[in-house]
Amino acid sequence: MSRFGVMFFDDPVRAFANLRGAARAGAGLRCVVWRSPAENPFMTTAERAAAPLLPESPVRDPDAPGQFAFADVDRVRGVLERAGWTGIGFRRVDAPCVLPERELVPYLTRLGPVGRVLPDVDERLRARIVDTVRAAFDPFVHGPEVRFTAACWLVTAHRD
Repeated sequence: MSRFGVMFFDDPVRAFANLRGAARAGAGLRCVVWRSPAENPFMTTAERAAAPLLPESPVRDPDAPGQFAFADVDRVRGVLERAGWTGIGFRRVDAPCVLPERELVPYLTRLGPVGRVLPDVDERLRARIVDTVRAAFDPFVHGPEVRFTAACWLVTAHRD
C-alpha cells in the first residue's frame, strides 16, 4: 500500500516488478496517487503564480518522477502490466482537505517547485514571490481555514 509515494519511482516498471516479486500469490496492490494538475488546482497554484517571476523554471514533464507522474490511467495501466500485475483498476477519490490559514505561507514556501527554488533567490525576489503566490491562494481561503479538494486515484491490482 502506498499513499503518494510510487509517483516518485525513477524506473516505475522495475520498481513495481520488484514489489510484485516480493508479494505472495494473490496479494493486492493499493496506491493512492494524484490525478491531473488540472483537477488539482490547489497543488499547482504556487507554481502558476510564481511563473512570471521565475521565467527560467523548468516546465513539469508529466512522465517524469513527481507528483503527477501517475495522473494518466493509460500510462499507469501500462506500467503495472509490464511489471506483471493483473486486475488493474482505478477509482476516483475526491477528498476534502482543510489546512489552517496560518500554515499556508509555510506550506507554499517549503514544498513543491516554488519551495525548492526560494532558497536560491535573493531576499527581495523571495518576498515578491511569496506575496504574489500567497495572494493567488485567496480563492481557497475561508476565514481561518484553507479548503481544497484532493483529486486522486485509488489504483488497485493483484498478483496472480
